[in-house]
Amino acid sequence: MEKEEKFGTTVVVDDVEVDDIESVTSFDPNSGLRRGLKTRHITLMSLGGIIGPGAIVGLGVYLHNDGPAALVVDYSIIGLLAFSLMQSVGELSSLFPATNGFTNHMTRFVDEAFAAMTSYNYLILWVCCLMAEMIGLCSTMNFWGPAVPEWGYFLLFWAFFMGIQFIGVGGYGEAEYWLAIIKLVGLTLFYIFTIVYMCGGVKGTPAFGFKNFETPWADKTPMKSLANAIIYCSTGYVGVELTALNSAEAKNPIRAIPIAVRQTIIRILYIFLGISLSYGITVPYNDPHFQGTVKNLQAPIYVALYNAGWHSSYHLVNAFVVIVSLSAINSAIYIGTRTIVNMANEKMVPFPQFFKRVNKRGVPYVAAVTFNLLGFLGLLAVGSGTKDAYSYFVSISGVSTFFVWGAISFCQIRFRIGWVRSGRKVSDLPFKCLWYPIIPCFSVFMNLFLALIQGWMYLKPFDHSWFIDSYIMFPLSAIIYLGYKFWKKTKIVKYEDMDFDTGRRLDLEAKFREYQEDLRHNPLTTKQKFAAFWKEWI
Repeated sequence: MEKEEKFGTTVVVDDVEVDDIESVTSFDPNSGLRRGLKTRHITLMSLGGIIGPGAIVGLGVYLHNDGPAALVVDYSIIGLLAFSLMQSVGELSSLFPATNGFTNHMTRFVDEAFAAMTSYNYLILWVCCLMAEMIGLCSTMNFWGPAVPEWGYFLLFWAFFMGIQFIGVGGYGEAEYWLAIIKLVGLTLFYIFTIVYMCGGVKGTPAFGFKNFETPWADKTPMKSLANAIIYCSTGYVGVELTALNSAEAKNPIRAIPIAVRQTIIRILYIFLGISLSYGITVPYNDPHFQGTVKNLQAPIYVALYNAGWHSSYHLVNAFVVIVSLSAINSAIYIGTRTIVNMANEKMVPFPQFFKRVNKRGVPYVAAVTFNLLGFLGLLAVGSGTKDAYSYFVSISGVSTFFVWGAISFCQIRFRIGWVRSGRKVSDLPFKCLWYPIIPCFSVFMNLFLALIQGWMYLKPFDHSWFIDSYIMFPLSAIIYLGYKFWKKTKIVKYEDMDFDTGRRLDLEAKFREYQEDLRHNPLTTKQKFAAFWKEWI
């Protein structure tokens, strides 16, 4: 029998200890996925899980081409968008955690064809991310061990990641938790090095401060530098919306999702602005290393350490890149797999019952194998045109990011209007979007604007290959939307027909309200807070 019912503590149900206030069933009834992600898993995954190898290696190309100021400004702009997006994600996913993510939200609050268009964009986005990250990882390993060809590393890692997916979501969450900590520690050490280096703390190097920012745009016009770097910076934030997908696999989404959303500002300031500032401070945009042909030696971290006198630091940087790549690829497969499952549950893919299959551990094995097989497309670029292929994939994923983010915010606007019109109270929402409707309207407008202008630099002189790559998702999205609408004869959902009950965890909502009320009357002592923190996070 139940012995204790406090929100965020251990309870005993039928003599079995269960963390938080997980319901008796450990599986999501809608998808069959296992609820194995703890609060610390979700928050660390959202905080450090989105740090990919592009942030360690790829930014060197854009620092060289566009200058340090372009990275700082663009990361700030996309950071504002990410913050706006997460407000919408928090409101929808904390209220409807037991659904098929934003795929279901858009079906219920906008239009099924609109949901299909967004979901296919999201799937394409993560296929491109998977291929780009696999190319980057194989290139790194080939630099370390050239005796094995890149395609050999590709096959080895493909099998490795396929096996990882069958461990279960709990193992995935634990692995991502510790990998995220390693990534955050690595960045922190580089930030400390940056401060010491710029202040003259490295022997033989005088203090230089912000000298490298004297040429902020790399001898280009500010607009051209900003437009050129904006796509890459947006790709760096891809995955920030992960909480919309893993809410169904969270033990306590009403607690975990708001925490992850509120940490968005930390991610923006500490990770992305920290990276762009530290790279711009320590490495001049015209450093000779950027002229080389070996991509791994163009990593700003390596260039900074080399210039400081540590010429063999590429071993350390390569090891860090490999760790970051393992995490990024694992996350890409996880997100892509769950996207296919959600689309299958909404009957948006062929043979939906086939893709919904899960094993006894709650692993959607058919979707996992299918998505991982799509990664084989990356073999087409391995060995020839790797650098260009990587950039093409990044460009496509960046444009799709703008589409998906704008669509999520648009969905939340329609949800909130319908919620109020139905006579429900905004105060009943577990998480409320900050400064509504300004924040989501800003997100919709800016995402659409950036998607439209991101390829303008290829108009003069006209570069047909990059122009097509920049705008291919516009006609493709239109074809998906109109084709699906014609096939399914879908209609825009009326406000009075919106479903505000399916997918809610009413048991958690009730206990959360009880917990908040109890805290108002009996606030925790410092010792109790520390004990709760230790139990939940360590």
